[in-house]
Amino acid sequence: MTYVYEYVVGNDNVKVEYCHSSITDSIKVVDMWVNGKFHRTNWMSPEGNKMLMARLEKDMEDRMCGTYETEMNLDRDMPYGL
Repeated sequence: MTYVYEYVVGNDNVKVEYCHSSITDSIKVVDMWVNGKFHRTNWMSPEGNKMLMARLEKDMEDRMCGTYETEMNLDRDMPYGL
């Protein structure tokens, strides 16, 4: 399963598809786009790459711990019978 994380840095819109590797127990970037154009993490500065990975770690943690902030669709997200 992959996740998509989107954010804005400066004037750039960044969209990252990532997953968690069970083998290396780390986050792997599957694909990345900046302003709608394909991008790779190895094109980033070491500092930029480190900040991206910190963002992805936080996003994954929020998703796994249920602290992910999103709008709830009551028709879709509420269990039946409540």
